[in-house]
Amino acid sequence: MCQALGVESVNVTFGHRLWWVDAFTGDGARGNPAVVVLLERPVPDAELQQIAFELGVSETAFLRRSGDLWSLRWFTPTVEVDLCGHATLATLHVLLNELGVPGGEFYFQTRSGVLSGRRLREGLLGIDLPRTYIEPVDPKVLGGALGPVSEAFQAGASSLVAVVEDYETLCSLDVDPMSLFLIPASLIIAACVGGPDADVSVRVFAPRLGLAEDPVTGSAMCAIAPWWVDKTGSPTLTVRQASARGGLMYSRLFEKNVEVAGMTRTFFGGEMRQ
Repeated sequence: MCQALGVESVNVTFGHRLWWVDAFTGDGARGNPAVVVLLERPVPDAELQQIAFELGVSETAFLRRSGDLWSLRWFTPTVEVDLCGHATLATLHVLLNELGVPGGEFYFQTRSGVLSGRRLREGLLGIDLPRTYIEPVDPKVLGGALGPVSEAFQAGASSLVAVVEDYETLCSLDVDPMSLFLIPASLIIAACVGGPDADVSVRVFAPRLGLAEDPVTGSAMCAIAPWWVDKTGSPTLTVRQASARGGLMYSRLFEKNVEVAGMTRTFFGGEMRQ
């Protein structure tokens, strides 16, 4: 299978190479930086965490050939995480545009199972992430940390979605990281209907993962897409992340997965010296 995909033509016998990739860019959005590190050999977890700490971006993706698949792990500067959308999109970008790996479909072995990705139309790249099922909860669970919230939803075991009134309210949120840390969720997604050229706008906070606010969060679509289809019946949506850097995401909901698509660009590449 690897030979058929042309994977064996990729040279990974040298030192660790890395690329800084901005994911979910476009229309004034600078996207979310991820550093993708191509490993030539297994590396101890403590060393991977130290590398992620040194690089200092919201997520560092470690990529390594593993049989017919690519092994993929994600680290914030402080912890390893189970799922990261923008760093997966950045990894797909590196395989296609920096390493020149041919093939239509790519498969990644991760802590969240096997994820897939592909090139789409008009320069977009798409990845499949696991769908999250949402359940209404009392907005009081947020402890007032986000101000007035019209609805709140538990999204899987570790995420919360909080719906605020409008885009202006979303952008004006001034939250205390300590108050957010007390909320029983790793990912806190503030969302509203509308926004500039978007069906939905979001901001995402993850203090328990060492991120006060995430610039653009592909994994948030695992919850936002089901919420949107429950609200409107539409399985497709455009999402703007209203962070300082800004991001644009396109999503399609399927029975078990959410396809999350966006634009990417390489900011720089280099070789790691240890």
